[in-house]
Parts: sequence; structure tokens; C-alpha cells
Amino acid sequence: MSLFGLKLSELEHHLFKNTQRTRSAFSEETRAIENGLAMMVDLTNDVNEAIRKKAEPNIYANMRLFARNRQLLLNAYFCMLCSNYGTQFVILRTVLENNNLMRLFNLHPEYAYEWLSSEKQRQFPSQVQAKYGRSTRKNREFKDLRVRAQLFREIKKEKVAKEIKEIYGQLCDYTHPNFKGWHEVMGLHGNEEVLLRMPAFVGDNAIEAVKLSLWLMQLSFKTMVETSRVFISDFGVDLDRWQRTCNKLMVKYTD
Repeated sequence: MSLFGLKLSELEHHLFKNTQRTRSAFSEETRAIENGLAMMVDLTNDVNEAIRKKAEPNIYANMRLFARNRQLLLNAYFCMLCSNYGTQFVILRTVLENNNLMRLFNLHPEYAYEWLSSEKQRQFPSQVQAKYGRSTRKNREFKDLRVRAQLFREIKKEKVAKEIKEIYGQLCDYTHPNFKGWHEVMGLHGNEEVLLRMPAFVGDNAIEAVKLSLWLMQLSFKTMVETSRVFISDFGVDLDRWQRTCNKLMVKYTD
């Protein structure tokens, strides 16, 4: 049976061809992404129960943000395989925002507590509620621009702040349909610009898609390690091995 039904079997076949081209062109990279996704699944499954017993708001919140990134990176990977780069980058923008938020929560655990709903706040022991609940805030929103401003306000972090800003801007270009997100669905028929019938494998776009997926997966693992090494110590050997593989692959994408 066709995945999309008989009328859309042509689309299914075309997306499968894109997947084959992507895997062929980036065999090592796609294998690394799949291994990383598998490790993210195992980590969230194994650590979840232990997190329930740890009464630190940033650990509680960051584990859930990490699990969300796991799902987002999985969805983004499927988009990358099918050459749906614009949709992939829209998803990856949220992954970056989540990572920035996790890093902020590690610096200010009280923000993590305020970010949670009142129902979640009441689940913490009374001493934790007394320590972090003085502001009485709940469901607090943290806009990405303000998060980055707090994360990178120190002079020594200017270089990192610039890099994050550039990557975030690149992802935002795909979020806005009038910029890269629009041009992705356009092609040329002779000298005339036309709307493409189906997503096309484009080498330059694929390179950016692979690079950003690997980088954001690295960042997700790094932020989780910074949140609590204790809970992920069982994954230390596998994480180190994956990180070395990823670093070797990322060299080819570094200017």
C-alpha cells in the first residue's frame, strides 16, 4: 500500500529518491545523526526516573527540553532526508532556542522554576518551593533575544554570541516565507522562474542541513552534560565516541 495513497504515490517515490541521494552523498553524517538520535532516546528513557527524584528545577526543566529536542531533531532529520530543507530549518530554530533556554536555566535555576506551571511547581519539596518560589511567578516566557542577551553579556563571550546570532539569523531566513523559505520552492525553466512541483535535492542546501543538524545535536548533548553529569554518567563512553566521530565530520564544514 502506498504511504500517501494512490494519487500521491509519485510524491512518495520522489521523496524516496531524495532520501537515497542524501544518504549516498552524506553516508557518514547520516549514520552519525541516526546514532545520536538513538542515544538521545536511550538517555531520556533511562534518566527520566532518576530525574523525578532530583529536586533541582533546572535539571527537571532541562530534561524535558532535551526530550523535546530529541523529537524535533528526529523530525528535522526526516525533512533533511526528503530534501525539505525549509521545513527542517524552521524546526531547527526551535532546537537552538531550547538549547539557549537550557543554558540560561543552568545559570539561573530560579528561572527554570518560574518557567514551570504552578502544578509542576507544587510537585517540588517544600524547601525547594520556599527557595525558588519567592517571586510567585509561573508559566514565565523567555524570548530568545532576551535569553541570548543574558547568556552572552560578558565580553569574553562575544565571539560565541556572534556565532549564535549568525546561525539563528540563518534559521530565521527559512522561517520567513519571503526569504530562503520562499526560494526553496522555486526553480528555473530556462530564464523563467517557476514553482517546483516537488522538493528537489540541492547539494548546497543539503550541506547546510547536515552541518546544522550535527552542530545542534552536539549542542544538545553538551548542554545536558552541563546540566547534570551524574545522571548521564552511564553514557559517558558512548558520548565521547560519538563526539569524536562528530568532530571529525564537522572539520569538512569549517571555513
